[in-house]
Amino acid sequence: MSINPLVPPRNLGFLLFFGAVLTMLHSCGSPASASLSKLDPLIEMSKGPCYGRCPVFTLTIYENGIASYKGERYTDRLGTFVRKLEKSEMERILGEFDRANFWQFRDSYRGRIPDMQSVTISYHQNGKKKTVTGKEIRPNAVKWLESQLDQIAQREGWILKEAPEEQVPDFLIPDQLLVELGEETDPEEWAKKYTQTDMTFLRSLNDTGYWIFSYDDETITPDQMLEQVRNDEEVISAEFNKKIYENLEEEEESEESSPTKEAAPASDAGTQSKGKSNTPKSGKQQ
Repeated sequence: MSINPLVPPRNLGFLLFFGAVLTMLHSCGSPASASLSKLDPLIEMSKGPCYGRCPVFTLTIYENGIASYKGERYTDRLGTFVRKLEKSEMERILGEFDRANFWQFRDSYRGRIPDMQSVTISYHQNGKKKTVTGKEIRPNAVKWLESQLDQIAQREGWILKEAPEEQVPDFLIPDQLLVELGEETDPEEWAKKYTQTDMTFLRSLNDTGYWIFSYDDETITPDQMLEQVRNDEEVISAEFNKKIYENLEEEEESEESSPTKEAAPASDAGTQSKGKSNTPKSGKQQ
C-alpha cells in the first residue's frame, strides 16, 4: 500500500482541531487573571466574627460563573481566591434561590445571642438587589441557602489571586484592649498574669466597669492576644480599644477643666448629652 505524501493522514485533521480548541481555551485565561471589579456579582455571602474561632470570609459568585473567596480570619484560605464554577453548580445554586423565593424574607433578623456569628446574604436579579442579615434566628430556607453556599466555599480548586493584607482597621488601637473584669478582680493584679506580653493597666473607661490595658504587640499578634484574654476565666468580655473611646475621654477631661458655664437651652441639652450615650454597654465584638 502506497502513501501519497500530499494527502495528510486521517488523524491529522483531528489533531489540528484539538490543538485549536486548546489554544482557544488557553487564550480565555484562568479565573486568577479576571478583573473582579469589572464583573457583575450575582450572589454574595459574608460571615462576620463571633466569640470564638468562626471563619470570617466573603464568598461572591459572579454572572459568568467565576467565584471569589476572601478569607479574613480563622480559615484555611487567607486572602482572595478565585475559581470557575461548573455549569451544574451554577444551575443548582440559582435554582435554590428561586425555590426559596429569596425576595419574601425580611432584610434583617434580630438575634438573641450577641456573640453569635452574623451572616449576610445578597442576591442580584434583573438589576435589583435583596439582602438578608441575621444570626441564629433566621428562616430555615435562608439557613439552607447558607449551607449550600458553604459547600461551594469548601470545595477544592481555589486559586490564590491576592495575598492577605496585614492591616488593622484605622479605628482600632491594636496594642490596647478594653476588658470587662469580674467585680472582685483587681485590674493591676490581673495584668500581672500576662507579664510575658508586657501587659500594663492604663486606666478605667469613664467609670463604666471597663478597663484599658496595653501590651507589646511585637511579642504576640493582636488576634492571639484578644483570643487569649477572652478565654480568661476572670474576663467577662474583651475587645480592642477604639479611638472613639479615647476621644470621649479627652472630651470629658476638657469639660471638667473648663470654667462653669450657664445651663444650655432645652433644645441644646439633648445634643450635648449624646457624647456620653455612646459609651459601650458591652465590650464584646459583634
